[in-house]
Amino acid sequence: MKDLTGPVVHVLRRARTKLCLVDGIDRIGPADLQTTFDYFDHLGDELGGLTVFWNGLGSSGILREARTRSSPLRRVTEKTAEIRPRAVPTLWVNRIPGRSKEHPDEWVKVLASLNELLRLHRQPPKRLLDHEEFLHIATDGLMEHLVPLTGTAAKLAILEGDEAITSNLLKEAAAYLDIPHPTDDPGTAEGD
Repeated sequence: MKDLTGPVVHVLRRARTKLCLVDGIDRIGPADLQTTFDYFDHLGDELGGLTVFWNGLGSSGILREARTRSSPLRRVTEKTAEIRPRAVPTLWVNRIPGRSKEHPDEWVKVLASLNELLRLHRQPPKRLLDHEEFLHIATDGLMEHLVPLTGTAAKLAILEGDEAITSNLLKEAAAYLDIPHPTDDPGTAEGD
């Protein structure tokens, strides 16, 4: 396997990268964690001033454990003071409530923003809002389910040549990702 560190450093340096977000730290296997942290520490040293944000479920605890394990100066014992929670900046996204009297806009804004990011030629503006109830029930308002679900549906739309997300594609994507979903989509837009 080739070492890509040199080319990575070159590209990051030419782009004047100062911030790096590593998402999905919870999916890195325990055996690979220390190597991963060491690699990004090396990138930071090479670039001088690279800030790395670690994101994922339990990221602050994972990072804290790895850092204390790797540092001989900081061994955790009964006499050791506890490291304060969230010592490292992490992004935590709570469950987004569905549309209601108390929360009329949150879910709608998320779907509208996500729809704008989709680059499907036949995807009408705000099309995901046609499926807002289905999407909220299927994802339980969690971004960790919503993004893969809509991303998979968009890929299916491209592969099928439709270039627009439909109710059937959302159901197919949910089944592929093993996301439980309601059987009926109350929002069926034209072309579904």
